Amino acid sequence: MPRYEGLNRDELLHVAVERDQLTDEARIELDIELSLRNISTADVNSYRLDYEMAEHDDKVRAANRLTRPSFASSRGFGFKFLGKMNYHRDPSDRFEEYDSTQWFTTFWLPIFPVATFKVRRDRSRWLGIPWKSGPQALERYPRNWNQILLTWIKTIGLLLVLRLTYLWLLKFPR
Repeated sequence: MPRYEGLNRDELLHVAVERDQLTDEARIELDIELSLRNISTADVNSYRLDYEMAEHDDKVRAANRLTRPSFASSRGFGFKFLGKMNYHRDPSDRFEEYDSTQWFTTFWLPIFPVATFKVRRDRSRWLGIPWKSGPQALERYPRNWNQILLTWIKTIGLLLVLRLTYLWLLKFPR
């Protein structure tokens, strides 16, 4: 039979959050200890929310360590997220999440797919204008080859249009 008297408040709350993994006898002992310490279910739920938020933040930090910074991407060279699949917007319109591939870009063109990530962008409004934050990687996935192929096809199409426009301007100068 487990004894919970030696646990501090945070340790006890952590056990209470994971109570579904306990046996029936351990749950009874836990409930007795919680009532002796005047810890309510609201306290347990509050701790659970804080714990889940901390886990989420740790996951974001770990995934962001995996991504390379978008160095000099404004100059056309660096790493950039391209493509959106499995798009989901928060009902309160505060953030959006989707799968995106991180690319190494040269002259703003995707050259090499680095990895696919679940990405989150915060959404807000400033003077009535929608504003989106930079993408934050949440979780790394295997490369999504459908998304990669679609990005390459769009890039080739853009290059083809630029080439045809250039040839048309050469043939019909003003």
